[in-house]
Amino acid sequence: MKILPISVVIISKNEEANIGRAIASVLPVCDDIIVVDSGSTDATVNIAKHLGAQVILQDWQGYSKQKNLGNSLAKHNYVFSIDADEAFSPELCEELCVLFGSAQLKSMYRVNLINHYCGKPIKHGAWYPDWHFRLFDKTKLQWQENDDVHEGLNYTSSTDRANLKEHLHHFTTQTDAYYLAKMENYAQLYASKMRPKNKKGGKLKAFSSATFRFFKEYILQFGFLDGLAGLKIAKAHFIYTYKKYLYLSLQPK
Repeated sequence: MKILPISVVIISKNEEANIGRAIASVLPVCDDIIVVDSGSTDATVNIAKHLGAQVILQDWQGYSKQKNLGNSLAKHNYVFSIDADEAFSPELCEELCVLFGSAQLKSMYRVNLINHYCGKPIKHGAWYPDWHFRLFDKTKLQWQENDDVHEGLNYTSSTDRANLKEHLHHFTTQTDAYYLAKMENYAQLYASKMRPKNKKGGKLKAFSSATFRFFKEYILQFGFLDGLAGLKIAKAHFIYTYKKYLYLSLQPK
């Protein structure tokens, strides 16, 4: 493989269990890796530096602002944004080599994630397929700084784009407890964001929405084919959906 004109940007906090895998996976094709760290108290920063990444220390400003800071320091126009718990597959590295050897590049590319739950790759339910725009020309696009939960690029319907064929691996969680805590955090973030917009909640909406989501993911999207892991994911998403609408109806403390 060869080094490509791609910068990889990763945001992190206390990711010592993941950051080494993420950086090592991109090294076959990338020599410009920027890690924007928001106050790690573990070995995240040392591991990233040891593997050759440029580490920027920045207090948490929100997902989009952290990523845009990393983009601004990238030496290449094309940025591949990954999370600390993600990793390039060898096949993705090979595809990128072919892509950047072609005559024309699109402004942005989507990649399909294979999410892993406690070591098991998930191929059904809400987690697959899981498309995200991650590779883009930073001179044309940036992350929108108006979403505290799920950030997105500021593209339009006329922005030229394409899909990558190979996968990005996402090691979502190693334990059930971690994923449930993550869903709890997302539920609170959702409520805090939507409450000022007069989004309605309540127990009835919480239960009906959560029940429909469980049925959709576990039955209609064949989550049951992923065995026990599929059941645990659907249950976690039931809890998340229930709590986000319940918290929405409560006054903030």
